[in-house]
Amino acid sequence: MSDTNIDIQEGGELTAQKVSFGELGAGEKGEDRQNLDLLLDVTIPVTVEVGRTQMSLDEVLDLGPGSIVPLDKKAEEPVDLRVNGKLIARGEVVMVDDCYGLRVTQILAPSGRIESLRG
Repeated sequence: MSDTNIDIQEGGELTAQKVSFGELGAGEKGEDRQNLDLLLDVTIPVTVEVGRTQMSLDEVLDLGPGSIVPLDKKAEEPVDLRVNGKLIARGEVVMVDDCYGLRVTQILAPSGRIESLRG
């Protein structure tokens, strides 16, 4: 890869010289693992979306204990697993030691992930 370096000399005269850059190498062995290790400590939000709804501000202000919020999904439909807000997989809600969990039943293909970004 090359580029042009332009120097301005006294008297306003311009001279141009070719600049040459060396080729990028593959890097040293083990460098990839080091780069991956940098990312392992990065936290990203993972959410399970049971459903969605739209409500007016007035309806939200009327919510209280015992209120029921209808969602756009049926009980038997799979829930969405989102990583950093992007749809990655679908699954079903399960109980694990008195806590909720998600059993992944479908991982979206890369084309499906792209489609979810558009919608």
